[in-house]
Amino acid sequence: MDFPVLDKNKVPQGSAEPALWLEGDEREMYVGDVTKVNIPGYEYDYLAMFDQNGFPRRCNRFDGILGPTVMFINVDLLTATYLGSVFIIYPAPSQQPTISFRDGVAPQPYFGNPTILAKHNASILCRYDFAIPLDINLEKRIEYNINNTPEVYNFTIPSQTSQWRWCFWSCNGWSLNVEKKAKDKLGGDNVVWDSLLEKHKKFPFHVMVGGGDQLYCDLFWNDDIWKPWFQTKHKANRKAFIPTPEMESFLDNFFFAHYTKNFFYTSKFTDALTTVPFAFIIDDHDIFDGWGSYPDYLHNSNIFQMIKFYAFKYFLLFQAHSNYELSRTHGYFGKEGFSWLKNIGPFAAILGVDTRYERTLSNVVSNESYDMIFDRLYSLPVSTKHLFVITGVPIVYPRLTYVEGALSFLVSSKLKNLSIFQKDGALASICNQFGEPELLDDLNDHWTAEIHMEERRKLIERLQEFARTRGIRVTLVAGDVHCCGIGRFATEQGKIKPENDYRYMTQIVSSAIMNIPPPNAVIRMCHYSAKKYMLDNFTNEKMFEIFTKDVNEQDPPNNNKKLLARRNFASFAEDPAIGAFYVSIHVQKDTNNGTKSYSYTIPPLVISNSLV
Repeated sequence: MDFPVLDKNKVPQGSAEPALWLEGDEREMYVGDVTKVNIPGYEYDYLAMFDQNGFPRRCNRFDGILGPTVMFINVDLLTATYLGSVFIIYPAPSQQPTISFRDGVAPQPYFGNPTILAKHNASILCRYDFAIPLDINLEKRIEYNINNTPEVYNFTIPSQTSQWRWCFWSCNGWSLNVEKKAKDKLGGDNVVWDSLLEKHKKFPFHVMVGGGDQLYCDLFWNDDIWKPWFQTKHKANRKAFIPTPEMESFLDNFFFAHYTKNFFYTSKFTDALTTVPFAFIIDDHDIFDGWGSYPDYLHNSNIFQMIKFYAFKYFLLFQAHSNYELSRTHGYFGKEGFSWLKNIGPFAAILGVDTRYERTLSNVVSNESYDMIFDRLYSLPVSTKHLFVITGVPIVYPRLTYVEGALSFLVSSKLKNLSIFQKDGALASICNQFGEPELLDDLNDHWTAEIHMEERRKLIERLQEFARTRGIRVTLVAGDVHCCGIGRFATEQGKIKPENDYRYMTQIVSSAIMNIPPPNAVIRMCHYSAKKYMLDNFTNEKMFEIFTKDVNEQDPPNNNKKLLARRNFASFAEDPAIGAFYVSIHVQKDTNNGTKSYSYTIPPLVISNSLV
C-alpha cells in the first residue's frame, strides 16, 4: 500500500474538504511514470542467471551455492532449545550439501537436517532444520558453515536467563514511482540497514521480524504478456479469462529470479539474512500493490488467483522456508493463510498474522482463522507475560476521514483523471487499463476504513479479553505506512495506571527501512486527524507525541510530534526482572549517516480487580 497524494492544481473548486497536496521539488520526487520502468524478459529468464547445470552466473561462493539465510522457528521451553532453519539453493548435479553448527561449548558440531522444498529448473531449494540448546547463563555465538568450507557465518542466541532482543522493520524496497534523485537524496538502499547491523554487532539481535513488503514484486505487471488480458472487454470476460501456459511460466520464473536477486545480491539485506534469524509476515507488495483491495471481478479472476498462487509459493519458499504441502507441519496455520506464533523465551511470544491470503474488500482475516489464532493464544505457556501482535498495517493509526470524504466526492463525480494516488505499478496499471476509479482502494487497506471498523473492534475486544483472563500484556506492531510513531488503546473511565489496565495496548509503527517516506503534506493530514477516538464504550485510542524534536534537534516539520516521515526500524529489549519491554525507534538522520533513537517503555500487566 502506498500513500495518497492530491494535486492541488486539480482539486475541484468549491470542495468543502481540506486538500492534501505537494509543492515544489517535493512534488516532482513523488510523481513517477510507471511506463518508464521496463523489465526485459531475459532478465527474468533462468538461463540469464544460471547455466544449464544450475550454477549461478554471478557467484557469491566458489561452489555455486546461493545463501544461506537463517530463520527463527521457535524456542522449545521444555528442553530449553533454540529452533531454527537455514535455506540455500544449490545446483542440481551437486551432492546435497551439509551444514554444521558450532556453539563453542559442545565438543562436536550440530548438523542441519535437510528437506528439499522445491526444484526450479536445475536449482534445488533446500531447508536445514537445527536445534541448539540454550545455556543457563551465557549467550552463545553460533558459527555455521556449508560443506565445512572456510566461509563461516554466525548468529547469536540468548541464554535461558538473559534478556531477549529483537528488531522490527518493514518496506524493504522502492515503489516504482520513486525517481532516482529521491533515492539518492536519502542516501540509497543501505543507510538504515547499516545502522541496524552496527547495533547488531554491539548487542546482537536474537530475532528480526519483517512486517511485510520484504521485497516489492509489482514489476511483473510491466511485461507485455498481460496485454491480451488488459485488452479483454467486459468485467465478466476479464474474470473468466484463462491464463496461458506462457503467463504461468513467466510468473514462476519472475518470482524465482526476483527473490534470488533481492535475497542474495542486495548487500546489506543479504548480510542481515545470514546473521540475524528472521520471522516474516506477508503484506501487499510481496504479492503486488493493494492486494485484497480490488473489486470482486479482479480479485477473484483467474489471473489474480494465479498470481496469488505463485506469490505465496515463493513467499513460503524464501520467507518461510516451507511450501504449500509442508507449511502446516512447519507451524503455519489459518483456515487458508499462513499465520504463526513463536515463543521468544519463557515470558514473551510473537504472533505474526497473515492479513493477505484471505483478504477481500469486506474482510481482512476470516472468522475461522481468528478462532484458530485465539485457540493458540489461550494455549500459550503459563509463564507468558507479553504478547506482540504483528500486522502489516497499523491497527492504531490516524483516521483519514477528510481524505476519504474528498475521495468519495470524486468517485461520485466520476472525476477519474484526477491525480489522487501517485500509484506504484500494480494499481496504476490495472486501474488505468480497466478504467477503475482508483481512489478508495488505499483507504480500504487501513483497519480504520469504514468497511473494516467492525472487524477491528471485535479483534481488539477479543485481545482485551485474552489479556484480562490470562494476565498477558498485548502490544501491537506494524509497518506499511512509511513513517513511524507510537499509539495506544486504554480504558476510558477513571484514572487507571497503564500497568493495571488490560485494555492498554501500545501500537508501535515502524516503516520503512528502505522505501521513501510520505511527503510532509500527508503527515500534516495524518497529524491533523490523529485525535482521541473511542473504540467502544470502554476503550479510547490516540497517538502519542513522541517526536518532540526531529533528528537534527530542531522542531519536527509543521510541529507534527505524533508521526515522523523518515526511514527507520525498531528494536525491543526485554527486562525479565520486571516484565517490561524497552522499545526504541531508530530514525535515519538527515545527514544520511546513522540513526537517532526515540525510546518508550511498555509496562508489564498487573491486573486491577476494579476494572470492568
